[in-house]
Amino acid sequence: MAARQHWIRLACLVAVATVTIGPAAPSAAADPATGFFGMGSGSKLAVTGTMPTSTPTPTPAPTPGTGNCGMQLGGPAIFCDTFSTSNPGIQSRTGGLDPNVWGVSRIGGLNSPGQGQYNRWLPTALVDCNGTTTVVPPDDVVVCNGQLREALDDQGHVVTLAMYPKQPFDFEGRTGTVSFDVSNDTQGIHSAWPEFWFTDAPVPAPFTHSVPCDFCSVPRHGFGIRMSIDSYAGNHGLCPNGGDVDRWGAAELEIVRDWVPEERSFGHPNVRIFSCVKASPGPNGPLNHLELRISQNQIELWGSDAGSSVLRLMTRWSNVNLSVTRGLVWLEDTHYNATKGNCQSTRKPCQTQHTFTWDNLAFDGPFTYRDFSYDALDALVPHSDGSVDLAKYAAPNQTTSWNVLNMPSNPQAAAARVLFNFIPANWQAAKTLIVTVNGNQHPTAWPYPSSLSQGWWKTLAVTIPVTDLVAGTNVVQIGSVDQPVIVSNVNLVLVNVTGGVPVLPGSVNSYPE
Repeated sequence: MAARQHWIRLACLVAVATVTIGPAAPSAAADPATGFFGMGSGSKLAVTGTMPTSTPTPTPAPTPGTGNCGMQLGGPAIFCDTFSTSNPGIQSRTGGLDPNVWGVSRIGGLNSPGQGQYNRWLPTALVDCNGTTTVVPPDDVVVCNGQLREALDDQGHVVTLAMYPKQPFDFEGRTGTVSFDVSNDTQGIHSAWPEFWFTDAPVPAPFTHSVPCDFCSVPRHGFGIRMSIDSYAGNHGLCPNGGDVDRWGAAELEIVRDWVPEERSFGHPNVRIFSCVKASPGPNGPLNHLELRISQNQIELWGSDAGSSVLRLMTRWSNVNLSVTRGLVWLEDTHYNATKGNCQSTRKPCQTQHTFTWDNLAFDGPFTYRDFSYDALDALVPHSDGSVDLAKYAAPNQTTSWNVLNMPSNPQAAAARVLFNFIPANWQAAKTLIVTVNGNQHPTAWPYPSSLSQGWWKTLAVTIPVTDLVAGTNVVQIGSVDQPVIVSNVNLVLVNVTGGVPVLPGSVNSYPE
C-alpha cells in the first residue's frame, strides 16, 4: 500500500490510468417511473421463482476522474485513507484507527438495568492479518497490511459498529462521489452486512432498525443505505442477475429529515435495482469496490465484483429530496441475529461473529474543515463471561460522569458540541436531558417528534459555549430529570478549528498544508 494520505489540496494528487467501466446504465431521464420490483416492504429475505430481467438502452457511463484510493467516477479526491498507518498509541475508542482522523462508536441490544446490562459487548473472534484472536472493544478495530478490519458478535440482537472520518463531505449544487472497498459476504438481512451513512453532524452510531424503527439512533438530517440483499446458487433473491453464485445488492435507503426516518426499498416507485455483484469470500479474500454518486435529489450505488475494478450500476434512488448536502460519511458493520439468516439453508457458518475488511475510503469535492474530536473512553466494566459494558446508567435526576481527555487550551472553534448515545430506560420520552460540562449546566428538551419510538437508542448533539471547556481533562455529565437513562459514546467536538487539522498528543502523523 502507498503511504497513508489525507489530501486537502489538489496539488497533492497524482493522475491514475483511465479504468474501463462496466456495462453502462440508462441516464436518470430514461428511467421508468416505477420501481424494478413490485414487492412489499415485508419481503426482506431471499425469494425464489422467475425474476424479470431488464435490457435498458445503454448510455455513456460517468467519466472516470483522476481521484485516488481507486475512485473512478468522481473528481480529484479531497480525502483519501489507504489505512497504511494505525493509531500511534492514543487512548480512544477507535482501536487501531488514528483518532486524529477517525471516530468510532458502538451500540447493541443487550441493555437491561434489571440485569445490569448497559450496552454490553460480547467477546468476538477477529480475523486479523495474522490469524484469529478473541477481542473486546476497542481492540475489535485493527489496521494491518494496509487494510482496516473490525469484528463484532451480534449478541442474538441488533448491533452496529460505526466509523467516520472527521472531515465533512460536501456535495452542494453538484453530484459528489464517495468510494471505498469492503469484503461484503452478507447472508441477508438476518446476518451481517455493511451500511453507509451520511449525517449532518458527527452524532455517534447513526442507525435504524425495522419499520417503524425500534432502534432509532437517527441524525437530525441524513441518510443510510443497507447493503444486505443476498443471492446464491439456486436462489436469485432480489438480484436481477442472481441465482448463479454468491452475490449481494442494495435496496433499502433510510432518509432522515428533522429526526423523522423514511424508508424507501424494493417496491417503492423511486427505487430501481439494476444488478448485484459477486460477493467477497470473506475478510481474507478480494474486496468489492463501491462508489456512491450523491446529489440532493438522487443517489446511485455502483459496485464491482469482488477482486475486480469494473463498475456496474447496482441501484438508483431517485427523487430523494435530501435535507442536507454537507456532513460526515460513515462505514458501519451491522448485524441482526445471524443465527436466523440464510446460513440455515446454505449450510454456511452463521455470521454471529463476523469480520469485515475495509480499504481505500475517498471522497471528492471542496475541502471544508476537520473537526477536533475528543473521546470519553468506554466504561469497559468486565463480566465473568468476558463481556464488557460500554455504557453507564443513571437514575432519574442523576447523571453519568465521563472524563474527556486531551482538550487543548484556548481552542478557536466555530462551535463546541457534546455528542452521545442514550436510551430512556423506562421506554418513555425524557422531558429534559441533563448535560453538564465542567459544572456548566445545559438543560436540553427532548428534541424528537412523537412519531419516533421513545425507547431504545437515540443519538444527539448538544451545542455548548466554547468557554465551558478547559485544557486537559473535561468532565461531562449526562442524565435526565425524570427518566433513568443508559448513556454511551460520549464525545466533545470542536467544530472548524482555526489553524489546521487536529493532532492529538502522541501522534506521529503530519498533514500536508
